[in-house]
Amino acid sequence: KTFAAIAMIGVASAMSEIESAFLGWITEHGKSYTSMEEYGFRLSQFVRAHNEILSHNATESSFTLGHNAMSDWTEAEYKALLTYKPMEESLLNLEYHPETARASSEIDWRNYNGYSYVNAIKNQASCGSCWAFSSVACMENHWATKTGYLYSLSEQQLVDCDTSCYGCNGGVQAYAFQYYKSYYAHYETNYRYTGRDGTCKYNSYQPSDAHTSGRSGYVSVASQNSSQMKAALQQGVLAVAIQADQSVFQRYSGGIFNDSRCGTQLDHATNVVGWGSTGGQEYWIMRNSWGTSWGEQGYMRLAITNGAGVCGIQMQPLYPSV
Repeated sequence: KTFAAIAMIGVASAMSEIESAFLGWITEHGKSYTSMEEYGFRLSQFVRAHNEILSHNATESSFTLGHNAMSDWTEAEYKALLTYKPMEESLLNLEYHPETARASSEIDWRNYNGYSYVNAIKNQASCGSCWAFSSVACMENHWATKTGYLYSLSEQQLVDCDTSCYGCNGGVQAYAFQYYKSYYAHYETNYRYTGRDGTCKYNSYQPSDAHTSGRSGYVSVASQNSSQMKAALQQGVLAVAIQADQSVFQRYSGGIFNDSRCGTQLDHATNVVGWGSTGGQEYWIMRNSWGTSWGEQGYMRLAITNGAGVCGIQMQPLYPSV
């Protein structure tokens, strides 16, 4: 038995309210610790998160914070997850076509004409492979809109095989889309995710028919232009980059996120699957790769603003040519 389980046997009346919440959280997320020292240390991280959540939720904010699977992480452990490598100017301009379509009305690829063109939320775990998950979510969606087949594709293939990137140590979606010009995407059911760097097994399985085309394999959307992003969303899901290193982002649980502490030092790759509005406030529907315990079942609504956008979400949008 773990020390966490042993601690739960204590007298309930002697247990503080916050430790009781911690024990419930341990059960919910299947956590276990190997010593009382580790249990105490993780409790202290949970207390830090708990106090921040209570403090924020006592304010009049457009969004709320809450506990998730990362509530016992240190700041260093969290930031180690953020490994996006910002795109160089040459990549941004390699294949750029202004969107000629007019910005559409609200769109959500999770429910488009009664069908979902995105898969269930995935979880990159502690591997810094956000770039791979963002790339794959785009490929899955754009292939589905073109062919009618929504595949679940392999992130591990990119982690292991895309030598332009760095596996669990980071990468960029543009390189992944270029990789798919030369290699077909594998199915996730065959090339399963391990959350660790591994040896490329491209020839070990039968790949799908999904791939990219064109000069670069992708199209860049105009930077810092919300109208162009809305228009591009008519083509399908966008790959984007954000700054995610603030704890207020880490603990987001719902509502329209508009916190000014979230800047433009891009360190995390995600997706935009649509946009909407409520109470006169427009928002992007952002898809993350941290499982469903984070945010709104794995998603976040970010306020649409001018310029770089909240967390820099409007700085480097792109999508694959399939």
